[in-house]
Amino acid sequence: MSQTLTIPITNVPDVTHDAWRHWIENAPAVTTSGGSGGGRVLLISYTFPPTGGSGVQRPAKLARYLPEFGWTVEVLAAGHERFPWHDPSLLADVPSCCHVHRVAGWEPACIARKTGRLLVNLTGKELPRIENSLYWRLARWADRVGLGNGESLWVGPAARAAVRRHRRQSFDAVISTGPPTFVHQVAARVAATTHLPWIADVRDPFVSDHDRRKPDGRKLQTLLGLERRVLESADTVVTTCETLADDFRERYPRSRIRAITNGFDREDLLAALKKNATPSSADGSCTLIAAGSFYGQRELSGLVDALERVLGRHPAWRGRVRLVVAGTLDARQRRRWETDRPEWMTLAGYLDHVSMISLVRSCACAVMIVPDCKHTRLCLPAKMFELIALPVRVLGLVPPGSETEKRLLEAGDCTVAPYEHPERMATALEGVIAAHFARRLKAARDWPTLDGYDRRSIAAAWADCLAEVCRHHGR
Repeated sequence: MSQTLTIPITNVPDVTHDAWRHWIENAPAVTTSGGSGGGRVLLISYTFPPTGGSGVQRPAKLARYLPEFGWTVEVLAAGHERFPWHDPSLLADVPSCCHVHRVAGWEPACIARKTGRLLVNLTGKELPRIENSLYWRLARWADRVGLGNGESLWVGPAARAAVRRHRRQSFDAVISTGPPTFVHQVAARVAATTHLPWIADVRDPFVSDHDRRKPDGRKLQTLLGLERRVLESADTVVTTCETLADDFRERYPRSRIRAITNGFDREDLLAALKKNATPSSADGSCTLIAAGSFYGQRELSGLVDALERVLGRHPAWRGRVRLVVAGTLDARQRRRWETDRPEWMTLAGYLDHVSMISLVRSCACAVMIVPDCKHTRLCLPAKMFELIALPVRVLGLVPPGSETEKRLLEAGDCTVAPYEHPERMATALEGVIAAHFARRLKAARDWPTLDGYDRRSIAAAWADCLAEVCRHHGR
């Protein structure tokens, strides 16, 4: 079990909040570059609110803001809720005009639910008990036959549901956004059947070296085959960073590729501001927040060891420096830190989106852990955009020379160090903590330069992309 977060987060960087508050409350006008376009778009996203997590923000914000630029959005999403994160507050992002079609496919989660309901009356057992037993049996079977967790069995039913919906009330375009990558298989089938223009939103590389296990030969060839099909078949491929776009352009020179980053939503920041409108005064402590999901090579151990090294150099800081981990840990890390956690470390567990923003806003420094691998050099952490939109120091433990490092430095008042270099990490932490105690830790960014990351600006770029694809397609 994660430790309950009961400590008061009272230390705030010594910065002027007035400029930030004025910036948040006065968003600039946003228009599309072409000033025209519009229609109906089908957004295929396996995860969608009330599923939580940073990955769901992109489709949720598209559904929320594309209608402002003339695009009516309908969503095709999974028909079950067996996901690691649940955040009902994100349903506020879904406008009333957006119809969400939750399709139950042949995934283990859906079959277990359907079968469990049939068996519950026969056995007298509670539905959750039967459903869980069936789910884990089906999931193990799917893994043994090479289907991973079996979620890709959603593809066929989802594609058929999308085609039926199009025939009932036609769309002008289809967007697939992943991971998971199999959402692009759904869109490929829909586009082939309906001849709709298709935009594939590829948020992460198809082949990843971020996990501890490399994909076996069969899985690798499957992923490479899907990548080739998407890059050669989609009318436009959108990535979240220029680095991945450049990688695709080099290997698929005939494909239409563009980058549209992730971003932050002023409405979310305002909600956090109202929840904790007046930052509390400093209490003589220094709280660091590490937010996000920690899995694969994104391990807490490097940060914990570096901070322990710093505290060893400054014994007087013990009891005054705290690390709060706000997010989920994979099973391996959870087992370790629940039983072998330093006294200055707190596991807050998963927090809803607004609570997470409010917590980060009230800390001395937000810490990003981005291990150096090909995967992390080809994408930008979605959480980064919200962190730099808050008046707190950001410590990015990121690959040197990466696009992530570049954007942090451009934002201003961010500290960077490579995660793989323990001494440089410790030195960066030491500098941040010392500056905080000396009341010299600043996070006064040039806020207007961040307006390009506003979710409305991002939606405007998507509207331009949709209009261009439809014109090119003759629609």
